[in-house]
Amino acid sequence: MASAATGDGSPSDPNIVYVGRWDKGNASVYRSNWSGAYFRVDFTGTSVKLRLAAAAHVYVSIDGGAEASYPGATGTINLTPTALASGRHTLRVASREQDLIQFQGLVLDGGASTLAPVPRAKRLEFIGDSITAGCCALSQGALSDYAWLVGEFLNADHTRVAYSGICLQDVSSCKGGIGMNRQYFKLQTVEYPSSPDWNFSQYQPDAVVINLGTNDQHYGVSDAAFQSTYTTFLQNVRARNPNAFIFVLRTFGGFKVAPTQAAVSARVAAGDKKLYYVDTEGWVTVGTSDYSDTVHPSNSGHLKIARFLAPFISKTARWESPFADDFNDGNATGWQAYGGAWSVVNGQLAVGADAGAKALASGSLFSNFTYDADITPGPSGNPGLLFRASRPTTGVDSYQGYYVGIDGNQVLLGKANSGAWTQLAVAALPSMTGTSRHLRVVAVGSLLEVYVDDLATPKLSVTDGSYVSGAIGVRTYQSQARFDNLSVRAFSRFESLLQGSFIRHRKARGRIDHIISLAEDAEWRVVPGLANASALSLESTNFPGYFLRHRNGEVWLDLDDGSSLFKADATWWRRAGQANSALISFESFNFPGYFLRHRDGLLYLNGLSTSTDRSDATFRE
Repeated sequence: MASAATGDGSPSDPNIVYVGRWDKGNASVYRSNWSGAYFRVDFTGTSVKLRLAAAAHVYVSIDGGAEASYPGATGTINLTPTALASGRHTLRVASREQDLIQFQGLVLDGGASTLAPVPRAKRLEFIGDSITAGCCALSQGALSDYAWLVGEFLNADHTRVAYSGICLQDVSSCKGGIGMNRQYFKLQTVEYPSSPDWNFSQYQPDAVVINLGTNDQHYGVSDAAFQSTYTTFLQNVRARNPNAFIFVLRTFGGFKVAPTQAAVSARVAAGDKKLYYVDTEGWVTVGTSDYSDTVHPSNSGHLKIARFLAPFISKTARWESPFADDFNDGNATGWQAYGGAWSVVNGQLAVGADAGAKALASGSLFSNFTYDADITPGPSGNPGLLFRASRPTTGVDSYQGYYVGIDGNQVLLGKANSGAWTQLAVAALPSMTGTSRHLRVVAVGSLLEVYVDDLATPKLSVTDGSYVSGAIGVRTYQSQARFDNLSVRAFSRFESLLQGSFIRHRKARGRIDHIISLAEDAEWRVVPGLANASALSLESTNFPGYFLRHRNGEVWLDLDDGSSLFKADATWWRRAGQANSALISFESFNFPGYFLRHRDGLLYLNGLSTSTDRSDATFRE
């Protein structure tokens, strides 16, 4: 294959990032395969045209804006009928299900060129049937599907190996008898039974999500056969993706649940330490607006699924690492700027007044967290913090996510959707122009709280669930500003040695579970012990003021009543794991020698005398 000149916009231009299973055997025409394949690239100039060898329905986003639909596009398509401002721009071109993009290149202005896009820190892959492929009454097909939405929430590249009507098992009446257990390993879909094998070295995901079984149920595959095939399939997927977390979803309709769980359990027992079953029960409900028919979720149903699944993946994969930067090293390494003049001066990140300049911490990913920063605003405009942000580009409000800013004598909170701004709340502040102010954001699910200087009482408290996860950053709007002492801390989760089961509360009872609905039920603020600051207490994130405590040998989530007994019951010593010293156990403060442990899914306070006791009292943070 001939090499392309960097920046010329030809299919083999190395600046173009292809996501999905693309056939690159012909240097003059690259062909996409499977649903939702896309490419990303930046370019200079004021215009861009797309050259396609055959008709396809494609979706195009420029500068992070809403996707423009081009049904039946072929030949040379002008993507910028209104000229862009001169400068650097981003482009993404994506396919629907069963629409193959036959890409012949880009046409740019004279003297313009392509540029490598900002890389994304994570890669996802989704395996499934029509529900994962984006079929059936969705407004933008694959781009309205939960797989696409999860990828965008996590600011990750995402590819799909999914096809309408496909089974896991080879069934004669199911797509010509070829199941995903075989076709997953091919470049092309089941429409091409002689497809060459896929070269897995081209795309190694950080996480794989599998959602199969609905069609196997409808076509009469027995549970025994399904379980056997699924177990082998998981083993083969692991062999091709040795380092990925693998998440196996309970089908949303509740089909093949028992054999799916059994297949996952078999592989976990065989030693797969990065394989998880995800219980999706209750995420969406047939017969409601969650569904467009009796099988396929609607636009809103897919959005609900994505809001549950994205934080489950990021937290279980432990991608939400604590973040801090005080800029005392004299540089802004690890920050990606989008517009504006940024520099580090006297141990602070400084920016001149600009219409929407932003900088994001590269690779950062948080869903629920506490975000702190010191901000020194200029005499006008408003600087502040970005959170749960994705799809950033240069320009005013050119991102998706939330922003909280200090504007003289007020603090404001709002959200942006690729150029569209919505203010959510505003509150008055004492005017302190030129003085450093401490800003804190606490985000737990849809609850967003903003503190300024006084960290006891939030200035703003808003409920909004538009964005569930994303990067953190800083931003200014028409204001010079300085930023310092940035820190973000995700809340803690504690996984038992029963892989995939976490300490959580439900109906006030302490227990371990696969998370069924609210991720926040299994997240904890680790705070100084109520009875002894050298120990710790576990405060619920979604029920502030409620702590995990023991009473009568059982463990409950109760409101702190201020009594000395409550404080003692809710205080724990962090100890080396009783079954694995690299992990942790929780010893009671007021009952030495007694530990937090699970039994039959519930949490108790017990002494430990057997290896089972010690195993049940050991957790991974």
